[in-house]
Amino acid sequence: MATLDGSILNVSLPSIARDFDCDVGLVAWVVLSYSLTLVSLLMLFGAWAQRKGYGFVYRFGYIFFLIGSSLCVVSSSIEMLIFSRVVQAVGSAMFAAVGTGMVTAVFPPEQRGKGIGMMVMMVSAGFMTGPPLGGFILSLWNWNMIFLMNIPIGLVGLWMTWRYFGTYEESPTKERLGLLSPLCSAIGLVSGIFALSLVDELSLSDPRLWGLGLVSILFLTIFIALERNPERALIGLDIFCNRNFVASLAAQLANFAGMSGVLVLVPFYLEQVQNLQPRQVGLYLVILPIMMFVIAPLSGRLSDRIGFRILTTGGLIVLAVGLWLLTGLSPTTDSQYIIVTLVVIGAGVGMFTTPNSSAMMGAVSVGQRAVASGIIATNRNIGMSVGVALATAIFAYYQQKFSADHQFAEAFVLSLKPVVYTSLAVISLGLVASLVRGNRVSSAE
Repeated sequence: MATLDGSILNVSLPSIARDFDCDVGLVAWVVLSYSLTLVSLLMLFGAWAQRKGYGFVYRFGYIFFLIGSSLCVVSSSIEMLIFSRVVQAVGSAMFAAVGTGMVTAVFPPEQRGKGIGMMVMMVSAGFMTGPPLGGFILSLWNWNMIFLMNIPIGLVGLWMTWRYFGTYEESPTKERLGLLSPLCSAIGLVSGIFALSLVDELSLSDPRLWGLGLVSILFLTIFIALERNPERALIGLDIFCNRNFVASLAAQLANFAGMSGVLVLVPFYLEQVQNLQPRQVGLYLVILPIMMFVIAPLSGRLSDRIGFRILTTGGLIVLAVGLWLLTGLSPTTDSQYIIVTLVVIGAGVGMFTTPNSSAMMGAVSVGQRAVASGIIATNRNIGMSVGVALATAIFAYYQQKFSADHQFAEAFVLSLKPVVYTSLAVISLGLVASLVRGNRVSSAE
């Protein structure tokens, strides 16, 4: 539901901007406020779940998700809609923070890859159905209907939480959760990611950019200092002494940073260079989640048998091949080449994601699962934010450079190549991280 909400909303942004008579910069905060709230709370809710239990966090998650969705439906201004999205993101952050940990807790170690593969499959299904479903809804009703459909689904989910979580025995810790450490973490992460999102809009000498960067560094430094004190720690630093966990985390960061930046430019290539209609672009983009939907559970099941390293390394190599194929794009590239390229990229991501998530959750102790789940979700969002910021900044620089001597379409594909080469360099770092860890790890009880 959370991934469906994200992918379906992008289709409706132009309609929201028209209804509220606002510009693109303001309507973008409907998405940005959601993502910043999500990133700032993921680690906090992971630690909260460890202290209160998964069932407790899921119930609160559904309540906030329902309240936020209801407020979105009745929003009468863009400001109210942005606030409503923040409330909705609080609920979504609870799900995103503990999902991987919950699956790891329920499935036995020998079926961990299978369980996480099923979860990735549902995530992919959300991304896959969002664009076409959004187009269908907007063709019949107003954008409010997109949020209205969350309410009956959320009510069913809340009932299932009350009904079935009682059958799962939990032993949450009784430790007190301090507020200073999560507050510093939230300010540091939000400031840093907000600064990265502005890289392509502001010059590198802009004092606002440097100010946000300094605030981020200051509060993250305070956060690390607090984490050294066990009495004030939110997650504790001992989890980062685990080589397998850290290596898998680095591989995940490289995967999302290398992939996200390039893929954010692909729709612009299809629409502005290939001159395709938005509905045609949506059909191309649905290839990626379809491949993940198919490959991720198969890769997860296989990792339960042969371990993680071969599949994660192979997945990154396949992803790198798919990204390299993007360097062959031209203003007149035929549809078959584009489809093959997107199929290869989707296969690589699907092949990598499930075994790597399984490796991370298998590397931590039972008592660290909830916290680790929050760290993984935060790391994923940081990777996507860094990748998009880096790619758009590089692309803007080269597009300005090439526009003087080339037509728009040719300048676009020339500017895309250095972005792809940078992504390949990032993916190569992920390959190193994937190779240095062990092949099989199991949770310490």
